Amino acid sequence: MKRTIYALITFILLSAGTAYGKTFTLKTTMSGEFAFVGPDGTKNPTLELHEGDVVELIIENGDGAPHVFAIPELEVKSNRVDTVGERTIVRFVVKKGVFKYFCPLPGHRRLGMEGTIVCRRK
Repeated sequence: MKRTIYALITFILLSAGTAYGKTFTLKTTMSGEFAFVGPDGTKNPTLELHEGDVVELIIENGDGAPHVFAIPELEVKSNRVDTVGERTIVRFVVKKGVFKYFCPLPGHRRLGMEGTIVCRRK
């Protein structure tokens, strides 16, 4: 029941055109190791958020291999990006806690496509 209410609140907030509190762009790479790369070049950056932030995450394929972005504890999963330059966007409301994000395609997480989201109280 809690998940249903949380999902409904998320849907209402996103449908209402709420301004996104945080927008991140992560580009995929297999250069040296599999990773999500932030705009400043940091591999698998730790994303610092506050409880209740409305997040827009842009995943851009930078290497031509298929990738997906997922945060299972927050029920977040992107569409697959298959070709260089292809983008997908996921939007969600974050709750307090520490969560792992990763690419769930076979072997990608094990090869390094994993990072952390730290979400604190406002």
